[in-house]
Amino acid sequence: MSQKNKMLREIKVFEFYKKKIWPVQRFFAKKLLAQRCKICFLPETYTSLVDGVCEYCLEDDIAIVPTKEDQLAMQLEFDHMMVETIRETKNQYHVLLLFSGGKDSSYLLNYMLEHYPELRILALTVDNTFMSPVAMENISVIIQRTGVDHMIVRPKTQTMEKMFSYAFTHLNEKGCSGTVDQFDGDLFCDIARNTAAKMGIPYILCGLSRDQVENILHLDKFKTSLLEEGEKREQVAGIPLTDIFTEDEMKYWWDGSLWPEENRPQMLFPLYFLNLEEEFIKSEVLRLGLMPRGDESPMVTNNSLIPLMGVVDMIQFGYSSFEPEFARMVRLGKADRKEWLYTFETLEYAAKTGRLLGDSIDEVLSRLSLTRQGLGIKGGSNGPGK
Repeated sequence: MSQKNKMLREIKVFEFYKKKIWPVQRFFAKKLLAQRCKICFLPETYTSLVDGVCEYCLEDDIAIVPTKEDQLAMQLEFDHMMVETIRETKNQYHVLLLFSGGKDSSYLLNYMLEHYPELRILALTVDNTFMSPVAMENISVIIQRTGVDHMIVRPKTQTMEKMFSYAFTHLNEKGCSGTVDQFDGDLFCDIARNTAAKMGIPYILCGLSRDQVENILHLDKFKTSLLEEGEKREQVAGIPLTDIFTEDEMKYWWDGSLWPEENRPQMLFPLYFLNLEEEFIKSEVLRLGLMPRGDESPMVTNNSLIPLMGVVDMIQFGYSSFEPEFARMVRLGKADRKEWLYTFETLEYAAKTGRLLGDSIDEVLSRLSLTRQGLGIKGGSNGPGK
C-alpha cells in the first residue's frame, strides 16, 4: 500500500472513530479532556466558563446577520456583475473559480452553472503539493461531469515545503489557522490573481463562507475593491515574505501595482450573501452527487497538513485554532454542535495520547524536515502513534 493510501486510510479511520466510537469512549477519557462550553463547545483552555457556559455565549456574541433586504441587494449586485461580464468580456473566460474539490467550492461551481449557464468559467486548482488524493479524485470527476475548463497550478515542491516548515515553526498568536493556513490561503488567492490578470479575467470566485470572509479577510462585503487589489503583498501573518522566498519565488505573490486598474481582477465571495448553513451545503453536494458520501469531511477532502495543524495547536495552545470559527458557526445555528464537538475532542485525545494519527503526521513531518520531538508531539514510528 502506498504512503498516500496509508495516510488516507488513517484519516478515514479517524473519521469513523470520531463518529462511531468516540461518542462512547469520551465518557471514559474525561480526565484527558478540557471542559467545554455546553452551548457552543469552546474549551476552558480558550475561554473562561461560568456554570459550563463560555463568555461568548454569555455575552450572546452573535454577529449582525444581514437583513433579507441587504442580502437581496448584494445578490442583485452580484447578478448585475455577472450579466455585465457576460455581455462585455471579450476574452476567453468571464470568471475564474478557485476549485479545491471540497464541498464549498463544489457547491459554488454547481451554483454558478445553474444560475449563469452562459458564463464561461475557468476552474483553477492550486495544488500546494499536500493535497488529499480524495480531493484530486473529486476534482477530476466533477470537472469531467460539468465539462468546465480546468487548470492546475502546482508551485515547486521545494518552495511549498519551505513555506509550510517556516510557518509551523513561526506560529503567531492565532496558531496554525493564522499562520500555516493563512500562508496557504493567501498564496492560493495570489496565484489566482496573477492567473486572472494575465488572462484578462475580471473576476475571481472563491467559496469562503460569510464567517471566513469576515474573520480571515476582515471584509464586511462580498467583494474586494480595485483599490485593495492595487496593493503589493509584502507579508503574511506578520512575516515578511522576503524572509522565506527567493526573488524568483516572490513571483507567486501578487503585486497589484504592476497592473493598471482595469486589468486588476476582483475577488468575489458569493457564499457571503447566500449565507448558507454548513449542513445544507453538505446535503446539497451529496444530493447532487458531487462528492462520495462521507468524503465531504475537511479531514478527508482538504489536505494532509490538517491533522498536523490540529495536533500542533492542541499541544502549543491547548486548543485548535480552528475551534473559535466553528464554535461561532454553532452559535449562529449554521453548524452542528455535536459534529464539531466530537471532532475537536477526538483531536485533543489524539494529541495528548499520540494515538489515531501516525502515518498522516509522520509523512508530513518528514517532508517538512521537522520532527515530533521538535514540535512536542507524542508517538512516532515505534510509539503509540502507530
